[in-house]
Amino acid sequence: MTDHVTAGDDGPVVVTPPSPWRTRDFRLVWTGGFVNDVGDWLLLVALPVYVFIKSGSGAATATLFVVELVAALLLGPVGGSLVDRWDLRRTLIVTNVAQAITLAPLLAVTGTRIWPAYVVVGAQAMLTQINNPASVALLPRVVAPDQLTVANAANSTSSSLARLIGSPLGGLAVGLGGIGAVVVIDAATFLAVAIATTLVRTDTSPITTDNDTGDVVASGVRAGLRAIRAQRKLRSLLLIEALGQIAQGFFLVLFVVFIVRQLDGGGIEVGIVRGSMAVGAILGAAVIGKSAKRWDPTQLLTFGYLGMGAVSVLFWNAPAVTTRVWLYLLLFGLSGIPGAALGIGQFSALQRFSPTGMLGRVVGTSGALDALARACGSLLAGILISHTKLVVLLDIQSTIYLVCGALAHFLLRGARSVSGD
Repeated sequence: MTDHVTAGDDGPVVVTPPSPWRTRDFRLVWTGGFVNDVGDWLLLVALPVYVFIKSGSGAATATLFVVELVAALLLGPVGGSLVDRWDLRRTLIVTNVAQAITLAPLLAVTGTRIWPAYVVVGAQAMLTQINNPASVALLPRVVAPDQLTVANAANSTSSSLARLIGSPLGGLAVGLGGIGAVVVIDAATFLAVAIATTLVRTDTSPITTDNDTGDVVASGVRAGLRAIRAQRKLRSLLLIEALGQIAQGFFLVLFVVFIVRQLDGGGIEVGIVRGSMAVGAILGAAVIGKSAKRWDPTQLLTFGYLGMGAVSVLFWNAPAVTTRVWLYLLLFGLSGIPGAALGIGQFSALQRFSPTGMLGRVVGTSGALDALARACGSLLAGILISHTKLVVLLDIQSTIYLVCGALAHFLLRGARSVSGD
């Protein structure tokens, strides 16, 4: 990747790295990620709906999420370890093709035969524990280090667009074409990603030697965990993320209760209010991408957590003023701006602060911790909601975000990249 060089009036040379959009491989990776996310949202929406309609069982539907959670907890660090040992391009091609193939058992699901859906969810979740770390680790290979924030902002935009497209597409596909349409469309997205990835030309072979020290990069899950423990700020980052996921777990349970009890809403209100966040996230990602040089990952994390906490306080306590849905659409849409900052900051921090050759393991470990914390938050909220006032639990959720923002500011401030990934 070459820099654009211009001479100033006094003779110094100003180096301006090119936009990542000028890099062919980044465009391929971005497009592949967008298509992949559309397929993920399609399946995330369509499969629980289909299982519930066929079985009429809430327990059967909930089991889908339990299977996915168990896979993330058990295989996150292992998947990341494999990613660090394998060629990233080949890994992504194989996992996407495998994800397309493992959708086939869904065609056997009936009202009295739900178990194939669990097989598919388990297989997809296991492959995701390899695919996701590989996707995150690929980005620093195809863009310059000082373009990571811009690239992650572009990925944030694609994720929000994919959510806006994939969610309704999943509902339409299962409603009009049944599970067969879902399988065909989702398999097509996986295969499209595999094809796009085959065209990537960047060297994606595993990093086996630290370029700065010349040391051989240790392999294995334990080596990754030891490296995380040895980096205080990386360790702090993962713990702050996990704490934030406890708040997210609270949200998953309390949001629906809030809409129903406080706003007298139902499924339609839940859907449109949650969907409004994607609009704000697109705006936030665009702003951050335009001014990426002004932000480092710690600043983005701090702003993201504090902003999410502040908007949450307003959102949860607004019924004291009005219960008109338009206000909640506005506030939840507004939360997309700090939400985008939070997502971009998290990925940028993981990519920059991970030790050389260990980004896959760091991402996998982070995903496992996040899944555990999110589950704990959901279970805790579910237990407390029968014994504690709803507004108290909602304000606790907001406070957790504010605490995360303060911790990010004080524990991660001045963090520097330690990675050659």
